[in-house]
Amino acid sequence: MLATPEATLHYRMRAAERGLSPEIESFLKIWGTEIWAAGARQITLFRRHLPDDLRDTMIARQAEDWILVVAPNGTLMTCYERRNAWRFVNRKAEDRRPRGSRRRRHR
Repeated sequence: MLATPEATLHYRMRAAERGLSPEIESFLKIWGTEIWAAGARQITLFRRHLPDDLRDTMIARQAEDWILVVAPNGTLMTCYERRNAWRFVNRKAEDRRPRGSRRRRHR
């Protein structure tokens, strides 16, 4: 695996350990969708956002289970594979949203 210059050592170790190929990493950087969740940018693939000619390719199917975690300065911090990655990241984003104060009904 080629070292990514804008990645931490932790990221490079996890990418190698977890089997993230440079092709999938590049595909996610180009075509992935960024979501702010758990204090960092999460990049994952939502296949419906892809152009029709890319949507059903092998690399798109492989990339949709990966999540890249990126620091605010753009440095890749870690990566992991998760079935239904898009849904998982969206759930994390919703769980972290600040909630408004709850009003109590006075009886």
